[in-house]
Amino acid sequence: MSDEAYEGATAGKVLVFDDSETVKFPSAFKSAMGTSQGLMVLVHKDRLIKIFPLESDEVLFLSLEIGKLTNDFLTKLSQIFKKAGLVDLLFSTGVCLRGTRCFYECYFNPGQLSSDLADLENSLKVLDGVQRVVVERVSE
Repeated sequence: MSDEAYEGATAGKVLVFDDSETVKFPSAFKSAMGTSQGLMVLVHKDRLIKIFPLESDEVLFLSLEIGKLTNDFLTKLSQIFKKAGLVDLLFSTGVCLRGTRCFYECYFNPGQLSSDLADLENSLKVLDGVQRVVVERVSE
């Protein structure tokens, strides 16, 4: 991308990944994001990194290991989320690895929950097909 102002649909920048763990984030990108913090998510299956603007540094990661990823499961999951006040996910994905292990994962701001986090976890643990529930705070 040149220094000329371009107002298209995307912007690109080649990044260098070295041992320093420092990535240069262009000021134009930061300005376009409209915030000084973001959530970076690596999608393992696609080897793709996505960055989402954040208003708050409070982010939780929720992972459900499930038997099968079906439309019925997703419908029931959606009902549980709605009841808990979880309506604005930062990112979500459902994937089956090698056909044997399936996961539904999402990232969200816990401030939107209308019920206790423990209540949400308990509702998910008893959802048909759920084998494991993991909830973790995402940090820098």
